[in-house]
Amino acid sequence: MNQIGEPAPCPLEPLSEGEIVDAWKSEDVVVSILCPAYQHGSFIEDAIKGFLAQRTSFRYEIIIRDDCSHDNTQEVIRKYEKAYPKIVKSRIENKNTWPNIKALPVLLGMAKGRFIAICEGDDYWIDDLKLQKQVDFLRQNRNVSLLKTRALAVEDGVIISPLLSGGTRTFMYPSSIEVPEQLSSRCYFGDTVLQAILQQQGEVCTLEDITAVWRKHSGGVCGGLLESNAEFLNLQRSQTNFWIAQYFYEQGNSREARKHMVRSLSCIAQNNVNDRKRVIASFCLGFLISSSKNLVRPWLKGLKSG
Repeated sequence: MNQIGEPAPCPLEPLSEGEIVDAWKSEDVVVSILCPAYQHGSFIEDAIKGFLAQRTSFRYEIIIRDDCSHDNTQEVIRKYEKAYPKIVKSRIENKNTWPNIKALPVLLGMAKGRFIAICEGDDYWIDDLKLQKQVDFLRQNRNVSLLKTRALAVEDGVIISPLLSGGTRTFMYPSSIEVPEQLSSRCYFGDTVLQAILQQQGEVCTLEDITAVWRKHSGGVCGGLLESNAEFLNLQRSQTNFWIAQYFYEQGNSREARKHMVRSLSCIAQNNVNDRKRVIASFCLGFLISSSKNLVRPWLKGLKSG
């Protein structure tokens, strides 16, 4: 089951609003499900069904932001917002704001939950206890700043790979951890930013349960570029890691800053041979300069003491 080459798992069937609400033990919002959407008309109903299939003892909210789609994404969102008024909220943009305004900062500004869960509109959940399992774990392990699960990668309705680290579609983390808005807005890969920030606030854990599906398709942020423009993606990964490095440097965390700067340079070097040579030369030059300083300093001290 869930092996490569097998059909993708079916989307979950939603509960009624009454069934969901009746199971809540409190009116306090425990989880905010954040769903960024754009041109997801063919997929977003599966995502919303997965949210509404969750069996929880606590209240959760679903917040969907559509970045001015031109297909039927908005119609699907409004249908479920009307049918589940106590649970589903939306923000529909009148014009596309990418890349100047990213979805995550907007959605976080609307969230009321103690914990944040994320799933983009072209992915979907396949475990109706996903939220309950993660909340139970985080309540018992307050040192954990990010909890993930396993996931599956699917293309054209067929499983193409297991995802050992399930990505943002599996994330849950305490909303008390602030994600810098300026940093998120600068970077192409928001999931990289989010994980970099969260893992500095505590432990990162992964449940073995497979709870979600990532769809690889031509309309996804990466799916359509993996083969056609890998160089562009690597440049964006480089840019993302550069800004993360800058952020940690400003925070006084030089170790994390160096780590992400190395990743930034590594991403640049992956595709272009000339760039690779320049990066290697820069590292070698930096090493020689650092080594020479370490050799010269003792010699100079010896001269002064003499």
